[in-house]
Amino acid sequence: MILDDVFQFLHDTGSVRNHAIFSTDYLGHSPRYYDYLRCSRARPSLRSLLKLAMRLHDLAQAASCPDEKDAAALLAHRVMTRALTRCR
Repeated sequence: MILDDVFQFLHDTGSVRNHAIFSTDYLGHSPRYYDYLRCSRARPSLRSLLKLAMRLHDLAQAASCPDEKDAAALLAHRVMTRALTRCR
């Protein structure tokens, strides 16, 4: 699941410490939303995907490390592509 890739990236860069912070700050839902998605294998909401893509884009713009910038931009693109696919 793409959210797992994003969470791992954000965790590795120190942007999030746990699932609860990821759920609230990056997905815009309750602290256990990401856990719910993982356990139920439900699809994330369109709103969550859009919010996440925007946050990743902002991180890419602010990153000082080229590798971090590239990784955040690539993840933002992947998340936005997933969101646009949901709209069809």
